[in-house]
Amino acid sequence: MKIKFYAFLLFIFSSVIYTCEEEETQAEAIPPRDRAEQQLSDMDTLQNYLNNHYFNSGAIEALSSYPQISDIEITELVEGETLPSGTTLLIDVVEEKQTVFEGVDYSYFILTIEEGQGEHPHFTDQVRVNYEGFLTNNATFDNSVTSVDFDLAGNIIPGWNRILPQFKTSDAYVTNSDGTVHYENYGIGVMFLPSGLAYFNAPPPGISSYSCLIFKFELQQYKVMDHDNDYIPSYMEDLDADLDIYNDDTDADLVSNFLDTDDDGDGFSTFREVIALDLTDTSLEGLSAQMQAFEPLGSDQFFTPLITADDGTFSITLITLEDTNGNGIPNYIDADDTGTLDN
Repeated sequence: MKIKFYAFLLFIFSSVIYTCEEEETQAEAIPPRDRAEQQLSDMDTLQNYLNNHYFNSGAIEALSSYPQISDIEITELVEGETLPSGTTLLIDVVEEKQTVFEGVDYSYFILTIEEGQGEHPHFTDQVRVNYEGFLTNNATFDNSVTSVDFDLAGNIIPGWNRILPQFKTSDAYVTNSDGTVHYENYGIGVMFLPSGLAYFNAPPPGISSYSCLIFKFELQQYKVMDHDNDYIPSYMEDLDADLDIYNDDTDADLVSNFLDTDDDGDGFSTFREVIALDLTDTSLEGLSAQMQAFEPLGSDQFFTPLITADDGTFSITLITLEDTNGNGIPNYIDADDTGTLDN
């Protein structure tokens, strides 16, 4: 574990936004189409867009400062027009990626301007971003005025929690005298999403059903989320590794594990069925030294995110997933194995 990871989590997020859309009534949804068939249509739309649009690659490379989303200019290549000097056709530089959602194989595209030099967030984390969303006719439908926070496990389009974890956050930031924050070396790029990884048949007002969406984004910061405060980070509650934490319900009580304080339904809270060792110090350097004493961590161990108390002390917790009966199933998801009930 790198101490810069924990130091980076010191920044307190000021707001949580759970969706790319504003809090307003959605337009009445039309009946959903077959997802696989719609994906074929969407791929035609996206590939046509990528083949007929370019971006100002030369101007971005020539920047003397770190690029921002406002620096990225995407322009349509008019029929018969020659590709301007210092530009690159999108189809020549984007990466095509695959994922599965709702049982359907999806492809999408990413233009990476900078990967970033911080850390990769998890698909269930809270992220801080700047973004601009627009349609394939290049009409902007949404954008952030200042940095905003999203819970990737919340009510957010699925393309975001698949793509943002492929980038890294900023590796440093400076708080300016006016209270604004300057981030350095963040991940920045553009995502090109089929409707099935966006709003599909139920978009917010201003977006047509089955619209492919494009987002420029700056990934500035993240926070590891433990939605039920049971010591198990939410990304670890995806037991089948399908990027869907809502379908993991060990005790079949209709409460997903990441929201269930007793995952295995044995009557003992999840946080009591792990071994938790609290580490505290008055300085990050001192805490880091304590943490290093436990390195390398075992495959059943991890540190929780850093906490800064009001008195200026720093603390972190070393979690060990106990498996008392040695059957390969941690106690907290094994109804037949409670262990030491450490906490």
